[in-house]
Amino acid sequence: MTLAQPAPRPEILDRLEARIRYLGDTAMPGALTGRILRSPHPHARILRIDAAAARALPGVRAVVTAADLPPGFLYGIRKKDQPVFATDRARYLGEPVAAVAAESAEAAGAALRAIVVDYAPLPLVTDPEAALADGAFPIHAGGNLCHAARFERGDVAAAFATAAHVVEHGLVTPRQMHAALELEGGVAAVADGRLTVWSPSQHPHGVRAVIAGALGWPEERITVIGSPIGGSYGGKEDVHVQPILALLAVRAGVPVRLIVSREENVAAGVKRHVFRVRMRSACDADGRLVALEMDALADTGGYASHGPEVLDTAHECAQGPYAIPNVRLVSRLAYTNTGNAGAFRGFGALQTQVAIETQMDLLARAAGLSPAEIRRRNLPGATAPGPLGQPVLPRPETKATAEALLRAAARARVPSAGRWLRGRGLSLVQKGEGFAQGGPNGAEARLALSPEGRFVFHCGVTEMGQGAEAAARAALARALGVDGADVALALGATRATPDAGPTSASRGTQVLLRLARAGAPRLAERVLARAAERLGLPAAELALGPGGVYRAGARANQPALPFAGIGGVEPVETAIGELGQQGPRGIEAHAVLTTCAAIAEVAVDRLTGRVRAERIEVLPACGRPLVPDAFRGQVEGGAAMALGFALLEDLPAEGGRYLHRNLDGYLVPTIADVPPVEVTAIDALDADDPIGLRGIGEIGMNAVGPAIAAAVHDALGAAPERLPVSPEWVLRRLAELDG
Repeated sequence: MTLAQPAPRPEILDRLEARIRYLGDTAMPGALTGRILRSPHPHARILRIDAAAARALPGVRAVVTAADLPPGFLYGIRKKDQPVFATDRARYLGEPVAAVAAESAEAAGAALRAIVVDYAPLPLVTDPEAALADGAFPIHAGGNLCHAARFERGDVAAAFATAAHVVEHGLVTPRQMHAALELEGGVAAVADGRLTVWSPSQHPHGVRAVIAGALGWPEERITVIGSPIGGSYGGKEDVHVQPILALLAVRAGVPVRLIVSREENVAAGVKRHVFRVRMRSACDADGRLVALEMDALADTGGYASHGPEVLDTAHECAQGPYAIPNVRLVSRLAYTNTGNAGAFRGFGALQTQVAIETQMDLLARAAGLSPAEIRRRNLPGATAPGPLGQPVLPRPETKATAEALLRAAARARVPSAGRWLRGRGLSLVQKGEGFAQGGPNGAEARLALSPEGRFVFHCGVTEMGQGAEAAARAALARALGVDGADVALALGATRATPDAGPTSASRGTQVLLRLARAGAPRLAERVLARAAERLGLPAAELALGPGGVYRAGARANQPALPFAGIGGVEPVETAIGELGQQGPRGIEAHAVLTTCAAIAEVAVDRLTGRVRAERIEVLPACGRPLVPDAFRGQVEGGAAMALGFALLEDLPAEGGRYLHRNLDGYLVPTIADVPPVEVTAIDALDADDPIGLRGIGEIGMNAVGPAIAAAVHDALGAAPERLPVSPEWVLRRLAELDG
């Protein structure tokens, strides 16, 4: 389908000139300062908590612990295994044990120091392989296996036995931090028996449900305002301090402001899952894939969070966009006492996509083919099932993307010279859009025309810098045939907006577009009927246009009736559900797949072992972008984050303790690290595609990470076994080449 003209992003100047007021800055006169007491042990039994001295201190208005919550209350996504406060046991360093609200930061600090907690250290379980071994100390009552997935198709053993080429490789991926500028926190206040929480969240309705459970209140008494967000990348998809903040405000009876420190964020915030992936694959003499097997093990830390969904996504993406007749995949997720992992841009797919793309490069070398050609030869048909056999929307864009990759790879490359070895790598990846079938893919919205003459889009999608506001404005304006200036927004607040599900999984834009299309005809009908009454004309002779209602077919610069003259109409409630058919029972798989290719060029310093990215090209098969500026920004930002994943970022840990406490020792890419990023949208979706575009919040990152790893492989003749690529590994490899 064809979308109308591109939409601008009018909110960008507000962000650049610091006019956006983020939720932690919400002014609340007389607000108390909240602080959290955290476990100093990665694993310990809690024998006693005595907060009497803290409660008696001057200026302390509330002290709360697990004793203030409903007995046995736990929250989580698929597995409800996480308490608001550690109860009988702390399972990771920094887990909340108690919290205080006081009249000053000094009084809050004194209260934390006055709380007495008796701990009995428990055996540490920090290695995921050891966690799943027989006799391992159980972190949870059910054992240390949080989740597992298995998939098998064809005769894998026979395919390997008769294959022309077989390759094998192992990979360990990094523990990456979101490193958003905005830290977790917010403000909470109680008034007239209602609680309002201003706190950044990718799913305010989900946070409201957890707060309601923690307080024992009905959800109708709670409002969560989760937008705008000052950066998230998945980190604020998890519930963070909101239940603690709410409990403090209710106990104190006055507003409370709680913002965690960067040190708390590093110690206790969720991170990207560390994966250990071993893959073996085979092809015939012509380079066509015949078999793949994988064993993947991921570390989710002390609690499940989004871990099961992350593992399922990694499992689904392990085959890449390729047709492989014989497959055996085994994926496991282990509890450990090393922090807590959760949602992160790429959502598990990135880890296994690096692994499968490494296999493709190894097989290309073995078969004597170019990396681009072996990928082209192994594409499925446009109407083939998804990687786990599930029904998916047709995807002719995969072939178009591979052809664009072939053309891009044919361009001349910069040769190695002097101390700089140069390499070029490419990738072709796919990832499901939205959630797996059966997940929270549905969404609701309310569309209205206000008495002031603005069409208002009420929706739970949140703005976090990705361009949701611009997308919402463009989606509704185009569905109605009006101007973007005619549209007003109410996003990300539970009291004002219906639940649209989490703003994650690259689903925000397609959700907004589908909701607008679903409700716009009914809203237009109501507006035209009211305008017909005002004008004394049949509704069939009227049409919506920029600024108001026009005589249909008439050439006019001014509307016959401005929208402000209509006086508003009754709102339209609209909803959307799943796309596509339900897949096989028990399979966590997606009905909508997004394809992306990337090329990366790197230079390796023979003297220092440093790897410098010199050029990145990204080819997302997204259709025609709805908001081109947001599209480019998302892909460029994803490329920068992928560069960090492949070359710079890692948070090492020993004994359940991270070796960095701040960002001073953690290498986040800067503008000096990121090369020019060329972005070209591949507009080749099926003519009858029900969406007309694809989300690109993650897929650009997912393609660039493998491409950078492949470029290092090309430069050094060896595939990295651990990311990020370290100078030490590079120098060892260079010594092997020289020897």
